[in-house]
Amino acid sequence: MGKRRSKTMAKEIRIEEGKLKLIFEIRDNGVVELKQFDPAGRADVRERKREAEDFYPITEVQMTGRGSRGMHAYKHNVSGGATDFTYQSHEILENKKGKELVIHTATGYGVKAEYHMQFFNGVAAVQVWTVLKNEGTEVIGLEYVSSFIYQGLCQSGEKPYFEKTSVYTPHNSWDCESQWRKNDCREINLSGMAINGFNTPGFGMNRYCYGGHSSWSTCEYLPMGICEDTECKETYFFQIEHSGQWLIEYGPSSGERLYVALSGATEAEHGWWKNLKPGDTFTTVPAGFGVADGGVNEAIAELTGYRRKIRRPNEDDEKLNVVFNDYMNCLMGDPTEEKEKAIIDKAAEMGCEYYCLDCGWYDKGFWWDRVGEWKESPERFPNTLKAVCDYAKEKGMVMGLWLEIEVMGVACELANKLPDDWFICRHGKRHIDNKRYLLDFRNPEVRKYCMDVVDRLIKDYGVGYFKVDYNVTMGYGSDLHSDSCADAIREHYLYLYEWYQEIFRKHLDLVIENCGSGGQRMDYGMLKLLSLQSTSDQTDYIYNSYIASNVASAVTPEQAGMWVYPYKDEREHVIYNMVNGLLLRPYMSGMVWDMGEESLKLMREGITLYKKIRNDVKVGVPVFPLGFTDTRDDVLAYAVKTEEKTYLAVFTPRTDRAEILLAAAGITGTEAKVIYPASGDCEYTVADGTLQVTMPQMTCARLFEIY
Repeated sequence: MGKRRSKTMAKEIRIEEGKLKLIFEIRDNGVVELKQFDPAGRADVRERKREAEDFYPITEVQMTGRGSRGMHAYKHNVSGGATDFTYQSHEILENKKGKELVIHTATGYGVKAEYHMQFFNGVAAVQVWTVLKNEGTEVIGLEYVSSFIYQGLCQSGEKPYFEKTSVYTPHNSWDCESQWRKNDCREINLSGMAINGFNTPGFGMNRYCYGGHSSWSTCEYLPMGICEDTECKETYFFQIEHSGQWLIEYGPSSGERLYVALSGATEAEHGWWKNLKPGDTFTTVPAGFGVADGGVNEAIAELTGYRRKIRRPNEDDEKLNVVFNDYMNCLMGDPTEEKEKAIIDKAAEMGCEYYCLDCGWYDKGFWWDRVGEWKESPERFPNTLKAVCDYAKEKGMVMGLWLEIEVMGVACELANKLPDDWFICRHGKRHIDNKRYLLDFRNPEVRKYCMDVVDRLIKDYGVGYFKVDYNVTMGYGSDLHSDSCADAIREHYLYLYEWYQEIFRKHLDLVIENCGSGGQRMDYGMLKLLSLQSTSDQTDYIYNSYIASNVASAVTPEQAGMWVYPYKDEREHVIYNMVNGLLLRPYMSGMVWDMGEESLKLMREGITLYKKIRNDVKVGVPVFPLGFTDTRDDVLAYAVKTEEKTYLAVFTPRTDRAEILLAAAGITGTEAKVIYPASGDCEYTVADGTLQVTMPQMTCARLFEIY
C-alpha cells in the first residue's frame, strides 16, 4: 500500500480521480469543507454568497452539551461541535480498490476524527465513513454523526438550486417495493424563499427527510436517493449501507446552497445516543455517494458499478444459478416428502440448478410461531428430511433450506428455557413482534448457537444454500446493556455482519439469499455480504412487473431475485411471469404440478434462454427507457445494456400497444427481435430510435434483443 501524507497546513485538497473531481477547502479556522463534488473535467464552481462565519464541516457531529451554531429546528447541518474539529493532516493511500483519502481532524478537548473516502477504479462514486476516537478525559455524548454530508448539491451553472433540482424519493413497502416519486425540490419544502431576503442570511429551518426506523431498513423507503440538476445535466446518487435505522436529509444552507446529509440512527428521529468514554471509538455506518454526467439512467449505471465494487466476491454472483423455491404460489409453507419429490422432478426437468425448501419443514403445523430449534418434522418427512435433500442432489441440484435465524417463536420450547439476555428486551420484558422473540446478536452465546445451527444443517443434510428470512422487527430496540435502544440495533447489526463473514470463511461455497418479508431489508449492509435478494412477497404477477421494472435501481440485476411463479395453465400468463425475471435473477416457483406440457415447455425455454444471457446480465447496466414506472402506468419497460447489445423487457398490463423511445434512453441499436418466447407472436418495428410493439392481446410481456 502506497501512502502520501501532507507535511504542511494545506489550504485545499484537490482530487481528480477517474470520473470524479473533488475539492476540499481548509478554512482559516481549520474547518475542512467539501467544496465541490463534480464529474471530472468540470470547471471550479463560483463561490455563491455566504456569511463569513458560515462553515460546512465534512462531518457533522452533535454532542450533548455542545449545542448548535444557530436556529436549526430539526436540521443536522449546523452542529456546534462540528466546527471544533480542525485540520491536522491528510493522506492518500493506494489499495486494490483504488485510492483512499483519510483526513485527520481533532478538537481541543481530545476527540479526534478520521474522515475516510474510498475511491474505486472506473466508478464515479466513493464510499465514505468517519471514525471518532475519544482521547480526552471527558465522557462525550453523541447525538448525531453524519456518514456523509455535502453542502453543494446542484451549485454549478447559473441557476440557483431551487430553480433546477429534481429529487427522486424511493418509496418501499411490503409487496410494493422500489416505487420512485419525482418532485421539483420546491414541492417538498426546499424553496429558496427564506435564503435571499434582506438581512436573512440564516440557514433556513426547513428540510425534507426520510429514513428507516427499526430493524427493517426498507419497510417505508429504500436507504438511497437521486438528485438531478436539470440545468447542468448531472445527477447525484447515494445510498446508506446499513440494515438498521438511518436518515437521509435535504435542506437549504446559506448562500443558495442545498445540502444532503446521510447517517445512521439519530437522537431526534430514533432516540439514538452513544456514550463515548475516554479510549472509546465510534465508526459511522458507511455511505456511498457519486455523481453522473447525465440523467437518472447514467446515475443508476454508475451506482450499479459501485455496488459491484463493494460487495463480497463470490461464485454465485458470477454463475447466477437458477433457483427453484417451493413457497410462492406453490406449497406456501406446507411441505411434505411426497409433495417435495414431485416438485423436485419438475424443477430438474426445467433446468433449475438449486432447490430451496422454504418454511414449514421443522413443524407439523403452521410454520410461524415454533421457529427456533431448526429440527425437521418427522410428521412431514417420515423418511427424514435428508431423504428429500438427497433426492434433489440425485436430480443434479444443490439443496437449500429456509431459515429465520434471528428469531425464535413464542411457542418454541427452547426459547422458553433460555435467559432473557438472549433476546431483545425493553423495560424488563422480552420484545414480542407477532408471536416472535428476536435474538440479540450482541450476545456471543446467541452467535455460537446460530453458527452451530448452520454448521449442523450443512453437515447433516448437505445444504449449499440458505434463504435467510426476517419477518418481524425489533421495534425501538433494546435497553439491555446499551447506551440507548437504538444503539442496541446498530450493534446487533455489526455483530450480525461479522457472523456472516465468519460463515463464509468456514463455508466458502455457501450461497445465502437475503429476505425480509420480501424486500423489507433490501440494503447494502446485507447485500455487500449476501449473494442475492428476495425483492418482494407480491403474489400477483401483474403487480410484480411494476416491481421488476424498477428494482434494478435498488439492487444489481444479478442480485435481484424475482419470482417466476405461474399458477394458471395459460400461455400468456406463463410468458408474462417468465419475462418478469429474465433480466434479473429468475426465482422459479408456482403450481408446476398443474401445468400442462406447453406451459412447462415455456418455462424450460425461459430458463434455457436465461442461461444463455446471464453472463450479459451480470455485467450489464440497468436502463429505464420510460423512467421509473408507477402502478398507474399502462406500459412498462426495463432493459439491461451491455457494450454490444441491449435486452429489453416490455410489459403491457392494461393495453396491447407500446412505444419505447430507445434513442432517448441511450439505446443505440437499430434492429430488434423477440427472444422470448421464441415464437414471438407480436408485431414490432424499429424506426427513428423508437420501438413500436403490438401485442397479441391485452396484458402481455415480451423480451427483445436490440442490436
